[in-house]
Amino acid sequence: MARRHAGQAVGTYLRQYVVAPRYRREERLALTTEDGVRLSAWHIAGPETAPCTVVLVHGFTNWSRSPRVHAFARLLAQEFHVLVPDLRGHGHSKGVCSMGRHEPLDVDAAVRAAPPGLPVVTVGVSLGGAVVLIHSGAYGGVAGTVAISAPAGWSYEGRAGLIRVRRAVSGRTGRLLLAALARTRIGTDCEGLPDTATAVRPEEPLFTIVVHDPDDSYFGPEHAERLYEWAVEPKELWWRPGEGHGTDLLTPAFAATLAEAVSARVRPGEDGRASRR
Repeated sequence: MARRHAGQAVGTYLRQYVVAPRYRREERLALTTEDGVRLSAWHIAGPETAPCTVVLVHGFTNWSRSPRVHAFARLLAQEFHVLVPDLRGHGHSKGVCSMGRHEPLDVDAAVRAAPPGLPVVTVGVSLGGAVVLIHSGAYGGVAGTVAISAPAGWSYEGRAGLIRVRRAVSGRTGRLLLAALARTRIGTDCEGLPDTATAVRPEEPLFTIVVHDPDDSYFGPEHAERLYEWAVEPKELWWRPGEGHGTDLLTPAFAATLAEAVSARVRPGEDGRASRR
């Protein structure tokens, strides 16, 4: 049994990092955040009729080339321009992961790098979902935000998956293993994701969609309910029972559903990326 689990772990590592799918060389971007962190990112040009740019933000221990993130980005690029950054401390980006405290700066750098003249919609997964919500309230400049499997904050009760994450990031051994096996570098002063109660309240209307499986193995339904309660109108809460957590939801069927929803809500020709800080 142990040998089988070890084999599965090795297979996952190889698929996730060693033989992870690649973007084309000309799609590579180099970004710099306001606090000076250099980020790796990719820009996939969509059709000429694309109504907006989607900034797709991965979750904890993932990166832009995680197989499901990469595939989802390609699916969205059939309808939109897509920009996929590696968050700090992940993938080829510099810096260290702060578990959501400084990552909104990474999202802001990606939003600012999007082609001018079109609205920008941020789509985040798990930790990335919380980060895009915080970014929308703290920085603005987006037409809409979609948070998939996002936590409302570390201070709220979590399930088995979150307990494992907390153990991993709280000690030196866990951080070393994450750096070696998941290519995720955690800051030693990491305090965890801040409460997003005020951060998801933008000064101007924009649409917010919260997507969650009520049986999520990391964050229970109360996380999604809090996020939805804190967000301002127009907002929606999409329950996806039985679909899992994070990248589990990044399926072709969900890409089609999301593309239809985003296309119906953005107004092409309006570049709303002025900062609201």
